[in-house]
Amino acid sequence: MFLICGEALFDFFGDNTPGDNVAFDARIGGSPFNVAMGLARLGEEAGFFGGISRDALGERLVAKFRAEGVSERYILRTDYLTTLSLVQKDANGSPAYTFYGANAADRMVTEADLPDFDTPPAFLHVGSYTALVEPVAGALKTLIEREKTHTLISFDPNIRPTVVPDMGQWRQNTEVLVPLTDLIKVSDEDLELIAPGEPVAGIARKWLADGAGLVIVTRGGDGATAFMSGLEVDCPGIKVTVEDTVGAGDTFQAALLAGLKQLGVSDRKALESLRQDSLERLVEFAVKAAAITCSRRGADLPRRAELEKEWSALK
Repeated sequence: MFLICGEALFDFFGDNTPGDNVAFDARIGGSPFNVAMGLARLGEEAGFFGGISRDALGERLVAKFRAEGVSERYILRTDYLTTLSLVQKDANGSPAYTFYGANAADRMVTEADLPDFDTPPAFLHVGSYTALVEPVAGALKTLIEREKTHTLISFDPNIRPTVVPDMGQWRQNTEVLVPLTDLIKVSDEDLELIAPGEPVAGIARKWLADGAGLVIVTRGGDGATAFMSGLEVDCPGIKVTVEDTVGAGDTFQAALLAGLKQLGVSDRKALESLRQDSLERLVEFAVKAAAITCSRRGADLPRRAELEKEWSALK
């Protein structure tokens, strides 16, 4: 099983309506939520561990997981409220973000809430703000340390300045997590936020030296570069008519994890033994998956049938 840990929330997109009323279009969101859904759509056994409210919005989140085939077994239902992220345009037409997450269900997870497994997950993924804010961040670090010897650990920093504006905290937290993880996927935009001006390859090589086995840096429409010890693979982007980029990074992450399983990578030794040609096919697969998501509105992640050719080519 792939166990995806973190937040599940609602994004409220506001329209500039006249008068006293404000109209919102509410969409299910949260990077870990999308990754879990993306894995299920790729035909993988995916479960979600995180706090989800018993409120009306929380019921919608769980119902979506149920419809997508994501396991509910490790979901922690609580009476804390669902996190809300409000997105409205300011006077200049630029998006203005307001985050309502203090004491919300997804961050009020403690070590006492950690699940026990009959069979440990093959992959455990963490990321975004639940890897930073307390108490959930401390609980997830404990879970990683507990499961690391028999589970591949994946991490996506997924920096969110609207949640925590202090980039120093994000960088420090990332540096704490790097030695605990096997696979890191990070965007060049995130690296520019926490390490402005630093060469991407230098950061990736440092993370490898600190303990990571594979570091992949995504560059939006320009593709992605994968770094391993003594190996660097660059994959160009795929030209598509971009509808929007919502969920593209999460699609890449889900495809990356599913692709590793397809390649037979089930432990750290197998990860470190990846050949260059296998790594190239893996990154190409994830880039293609992300391109599909960019070609349609919202976090509409692709299904296995849409990537059958690339999936078959992985082995």
